[in-house]
Amino acid sequence: MDTNVDLNIYHDKQNGIIVTEATGPLTTESVRNGIENALICSREHTCELLLFDLRKCTVERPILEGFIDIHDLMRFEGLTFRHKLAIIYNPVLYPEDRARFIENVVVNRPNPPFRMFREKKEAIAWLKEFV
Repeated sequence: MDTNVDLNIYHDKQNGIIVTEATGPLTTESVRNGIENALICSREHTCELLLFDLRKCTVERPILEGFIDIHDLMRFEGLTFRHKLAIIYNPVLYPEDRARFIENVVVNRPNPPFRMFREKKEAIAWLKEFV
């Protein structure tokens, strides 16, 4: 099984957000790598709005691994309560019940604002609320 995830991380100046586009299988390593690199870009551009586009990612691992990876986001160096994170997923590749579970886990922990979306437009609008 291929464990490499391709990442494209950039500052979307028009919307004032950092975008991480990922393609491939989600693993603990790819989740950490994506978040850490998004935070580097966040610091470089002094931008705390992070959008993770996972619509081209597959999930083949147990939900418990996803829970362990994401339950405490604050362990990532440089992530603060000023950050706001949105994830876009494809319900065909990333089950809806899994997305809701992960969102509930993060929201119910002391983490930055976090939501999961199926549509990019909605995710960007939520990120830009109250900014």
